[in-house]
Amino acid sequence: MLSSIPTTILPELLTAKQASQLCSMGERTFWRHAHSGLAPAPVRIGGSTRYRRADLLRWIAAGCPRTDGGQNHES
Repeated sequence: MLSSIPTTILPELLTAKQASQLCSMGERTFWRHAHSGLAPAPVRIGGSTRYRRADLLRWIAAGCPRTDGGQNHES
């Protein structure tokens, strides 16, 4: 039955733009976070960089802790 087929499919691997939208931040801010160990590390596939949706959702649910083991700095 065609009616049971979802009309939208959510990708499991996201571009930086998609990941930043999921995390409700600007793309440049997301890149800085990812490259400095604040956000989950990307997956490299060929020449592409992608972020796992599941990793990002877990990170958000945990309160966005550092992923590199460093200390969060709070004012």
